[in-house]
Amino acid sequence: MFYTLRLLPIVAMSVSAVVIPSPPGQYDVFYNTAKMIEKTRVDPFDPHHGPRSVMTSVFAPTNCNVDLETIDYLPPATAKYYSNLYSAYGLPNGSLQSLSFQACPEPPKGHHLHFPVVIFSPALGTTRLFYNVIAQAVASVGYIVVSIDHPYDTEFLEFPDGSVVTAENITDDQVPLDVTTRARDVSFVLDQLSRKAGVTALLPGTEAAGLRTQEVAMYGHSVGGAATAAAMLLDSRIIAGANLDGSMFGPVVQKGLKGPFLLFGHESKTQTTDPTWKETWSNLRGWKLELEMANAQHYTFSDLSYLLKLLALPVERVPAIQMMVGTLDGFKGFEIIHRTLVAFLGFGLRQTSDSPINEAISKYSEVSVFAHSE
Repeated sequence: MFYTLRLLPIVAMSVSAVVIPSPPGQYDVFYNTAKMIEKTRVDPFDPHHGPRSVMTSVFAPTNCNVDLETIDYLPPATAKYYSNLYSAYGLPNGSLQSLSFQACPEPPKGHHLHFPVVIFSPALGTTRLFYNVIAQAVASVGYIVVSIDHPYDTEFLEFPDGSVVTAENITDDQVPLDVTTRARDVSFVLDQLSRKAGVTALLPGTEAAGLRTQEVAMYGHSVGGAATAAAMLLDSRIIAGANLDGSMFGPVVQKGLKGPFLLFGHESKTQTTDPTWKETWSNLRGWKLELEMANAQHYTFSDLSYLLKLLALPVERVPAIQMMVGTLDGFKGFEIIHRTLVAFLGFGLRQTSDSPINEAISKYSEVSVFAHSE
């Protein structure tokens, strides 16, 4: 959720096209989006009581045999919406429209379809698209990352046909319902990815009857982190989860989890400041780790601070944005997050020991271990 603050202007500056650098892993990445409709489930937040639908993006590793294509970081209507929103924060108009990334235009085939599946859920009110850089980085090392936008929760959700769903006013009392709804969204998406039709929607032209959904991992930011825990409790196919800076909600707080779980908070967000983390921690029965990142704030765990650094915007002169992303260098924060996630996913999906996690976090003085498995 974005903060509402009195904002200060910054000096006007021109904005030129910026292509986001290639992801750090050994694979090229295919990108696509698709709308998925669960016709048998009524959307609890839809004023017209229509069927629940979600918007998904896939980042799939491949070895590209053709030239990469350039893709807008945000689709046109979404870019316009957030450009207007962030102009109040001091961003020059056109900043978001100037951003693009490169991806392989051909979907993966053959052995590339056997990579593990990872699901992502964003913060309350925040589009999944503001996490594209992190998702692409994770995918580039060998994971099929599927990110989900949850309608009436995301501030501005643009579907492929140009239709738009904006957020309902989800109250604090409704957040547990939102978390549960997101968890059910995840199960639905996993069901779709288990079937040929669902795979074809995201990976057109492939012959796969389904992806590897028997054992998957999930990570989420803020309410998306809470949804990760809720989805793990709901769906046994999710065997590992990471909560980036999100308080916990619902039955999972008392019931806990048996699979590997990572809590990763910004500076001063720990069990001592968030009672839901403390209670949940005591009920986590498997491998568990809690990390704290110095000089970080809530939206350090999105692409935002990375993009601002890439755009060379003077964030320190915009207090409202600095309150959102902290003072940690945007490139450094991005590196810490994606490397920690990749190390955790390898362990959580039983590909490695937990040594790569320890190696990853030991490289960064900004990361401290607050608590870990006994």
